[in-house]
Amino acid sequence: MKEFKIIITSIVLVGLVACDKVKNPNQNPNAVTNCVLAAPVIKTNSLTSNFRKVLLEDYTGHTCGNCPRAAEDAETIVNSFIDSVVVFAVHAGTQFSPPAPPNYPDDFRTDAGTQWDAFFGLSTAGLPKGMVNRAQTPFPQARNNWATLVSQNLHMPQKAQLDITTYFDATNHLLNLDVKTTFKTTVTGGNINLCLVITEDSIVGHQRDYAPPPTSVVINGDERTDYVFNHLVRGALNGAWGDLIKTSPIAVNDTVTKKYICQTVTCSRTDKVNLVAYIYNDATKEILQVEKIKLK
Repeated sequence: MKEFKIIITSIVLVGLVACDKVKNPNQNPNAVTNCVLAAPVIKTNSLTSNFRKVLLEDYTGHTCGNCPRAAEDAETIVNSFIDSVVVFAVHAGTQFSPPAPPNYPDDFRTDAGTQWDAFFGLSTAGLPKGMVNRAQTPFPQARNNWATLVSQNLHMPQKAQLDITTYFDATNHLLNLDVKTTFKTTVTGGNINLCLVITEDSIVGHQRDYAPPPTSVVINGDERTDYVFNHLVRGALNGAWGDLIKTSPIAVNDTVTKKYICQTVTCSRTDKVNLVAYIYNDATKEILQVEKIKLK
């Protein structure tokens, strides 16, 4: 068994934004070059890291009137496969996601989401669209296919195990983390990258909805003012495409440990913030494993 340890310090937080109903936030806060965490909250996924998980990406926008149905489908899938499915809600594209003041003042787009959208072509295919583990081509998948694709991917063998420990200083908004990857199968034909993404839940804002629930607060015919955005991508700690962790070929039980120090997480509601870590084959872009930890 081969083991590698890599320590990365002071990585610029690309695309991470201040959270909770932020309008036109600064997406590039200053990097922290040295820090001491005060009474950090320590979390680990060690009890649930030994089975396969799947990433479902929902590409959406706040002026897309059909997108709330896709978000509901994603939530149903998450609830059907407890602890096995991680969701990204990615606001991207130029038609449904840009701010449209005064009714839609928020900008939930990120640098990472924009890069993914440009590469995979989700918004140009018409929203809502999604991907499941970035494994099926063509990549954009209609929401009525998501449940089947998720089930198919969950029934595949676990290809790698991600054991993560986070140390989060909610007062100073600083994060240290360790990610250990253990490969369960051989990997050939592509190098493996690790991506670290911040998501946030329970953000209340305006959303166009062509079929709002009866209890919704609606103005202007189809504008919900009390819409709750969950799984919202807020940025990538190490960029849209992450860090190389292992070159091919990779043997069974090869391991790699990466440490990230002094990451800035500038969210006002730290109890709603999650770290999502996933590894993928850089040649095919297929995601091999994904994990999610609530930071606080």
